Amino acid sequence: MANRHLTLGLLLALAACGGEPTETTTTTPPPATTGETATEPASPWDALSGAALRTYVRDGAMARLAEVQPEVTAEALDRWLESPDDAPPLKGRTVERLFDLGAVALAAGDLDRAEKIVRLVRARAKNRNSAFAGNTILAEIARRRRSGDDARRGAIVAVFQELPRTRFGSATVIFQIFQAPEQLAANLGQIHQQLVSLETASDALYFEQILPSIVEHRALFLSAIEQVRAIHEAGDELEEYAFGTVDLAGARDAQEVVIGVWDVGTNPELFSEQLYSNPNEQPNGEDDDDNGQVDDIHGIASDIGEFTNADLLYRPDDAVLAEYKPFLRGIMDLRAGMASTEAAQRVLTLMRSADSPEALEHLDINLDAIGEWAHGTHVAGIMLAGIPQAKLAIFRSAWAGEARLYHHRGPTDEELEAERANALAVAAFAKANNVRVINASLGFATEYVAGQLRHEGEVYENDEQVMERARAVQAHRAETWRQAIAAAPETLFVVAAGNSNQDVVEYAPVPASLQAPNLLTIGAVDRYGQWATFTNSNTERVKVFDFGVEVPSLVPDGETVPLSGTSMASPNAANLAAKLIALNPELTPAQVITIIQETADPIAEPFEGAIANEVKAVERVRSERPRRGRRRGR
Repeated sequence: MANRHLTLGLLLALAACGGEPTETTTTTPPPATTGETATEPASPWDALSGAALRTYVRDGAMARLAEVQPEVTAEALDRWLESPDDAPPLKGRTVERLFDLGAVALAAGDLDRAEKIVRLVRARAKNRNSAFAGNTILAEIARRRRSGDDARRGAIVAVFQELPRTRFGSATVIFQIFQAPEQLAANLGQIHQQLVSLETASDALYFEQILPSIVEHRALFLSAIEQVRAIHEAGDELEEYAFGTVDLAGARDAQEVVIGVWDVGTNPELFSEQLYSNPNEQPNGEDDDDNGQVDDIHGIASDIGEFTNADLLYRPDDAVLAEYKPFLRGIMDLRAGMASTEAAQRVLTLMRSADSPEALEHLDINLDAIGEWAHGTHVAGIMLAGIPQAKLAIFRSAWAGEARLYHHRGPTDEELEAERANALAVAAFAKANNVRVINASLGFATEYVAGQLRHEGEVYENDEQVMERARAVQAHRAETWRQAIAAAPETLFVVAAGNSNQDVVEYAPVPASLQAPNLLTIGAVDRYGQWATFTNSNTERVKVFDFGVEVPSLVPDGETVPLSGTSMASPNAANLAAKLIALNPELTPAQVITIIQETADPIAEPFEGAIANEVKAVERVRSERPRRGRRRGR
């Protein structure tokens, strides 16, 4: 799913200023030694702690920089740290490795170099979300440079006040999340269960050598946060962006339009009045329309175990729902920077209880399950708002969420072929049933697959093998999406850009990075019309953004819950596309894309792209569509 930050582990990574792990060049860890005799450690991690861990991360980061942006040499970096304006624009993968070097410097006590690295990134990162990154490092540097709580608090407040008010909450969540040393030990234990790579070693460095002092002085950081929050609350109210909406209820010029939500499961019972029914299929256990699918009346379902095409919603065990569903809202509150809400505080209490790798794993799995249960229904509710003329088809692909099916492993070749067969079946259903718009708030990244494969130490000897397999999986999935999109040329596929704060061309997630005349990739903006802190982007591939932070919609039990992600922005844009087609069914997918792009409003600097303007787009379609008489030749 494009909102994988519903999982606890990725929520923590987000707070620590990390995205998904990136492609790897392995540096072999040094062997453990006793006196003059080298001994084979029980685990490679046994040799990686303290100075050895810092050296491993430093050397690995410099080696990676030579690959991703060769001009960033050690000598050039030293010059740019003194004069950031002389540095070239820094790629996303370069920024990640520079933050590795900043963490090494901080852990080693070189506060000046650590700060200069953050300042360089803020000044020269191509991704302008990174202009606000590195807050955790700068705040810890400020604390270490002062003596006495008052002086330290004042220095931390000064760091926090560098952030725009709209960025303050999300940039300070890390100080809320990690409350006890046991949490850090649990996370470090999880990391040590994976293969050694630059990515896992970098994570280990944070949990071993940076976060402990932050947790130790947590009260000081929280006091500074409250002081800055009070300053903000005493100031003027921020002006929110005016997202215009159009309601087609009662619109006599709107016609029926079939739309689809392609996700990990959607509750059809909540949308019974607008549920699409395949006229060529009957609920009789037969493949009436001869398309290879039995009883595909309202859509298609794909999962493991026993299921039918009527099983369009993933349902966790009742006990899991009862225990963990109350935390769904709180997780998203934290991600939006609202750590003081009652829901967020419940999640923080839950996180503190995860004091071992096993407890953390249990929490990850169950919160993943709640996210998968809620995701598709929430998306469908957004997609259907204000368009009673729409009929909804549901496509449930359990593999699209990955976390449940491929937890700590990668898909097999047979499973990849099954994914492709399912995707092509969805495309065939769309073509046969004239589904005009499909929202796909899901995505796949090489880095995510690699992160799961690193748990398979019994399968892969080193990270080179991990990355070889991860790239093969990604290539197969990219081709799967190309074939599916091409197989339904009259269907507009609206896809979420992804939530890793990355460039979709540089990192190539699919389907967000693909190009096709019937594919539209959507990024997310917050309530102030600024890029969401998590949104993926790219000047050419992500031209349109929509509202994606704290978006209210339904979850499967009928409750309305605000969730965040490009997963929420994408159906907002798909909703607009459906309205345009309802007003003029003759529009092609390419024409709809052009109208949405040309009527969108530019996003204010320092960000790029434009925000979909529903009112302008609808007005344009109504003004330009041919008269009905003329269409009939009169």
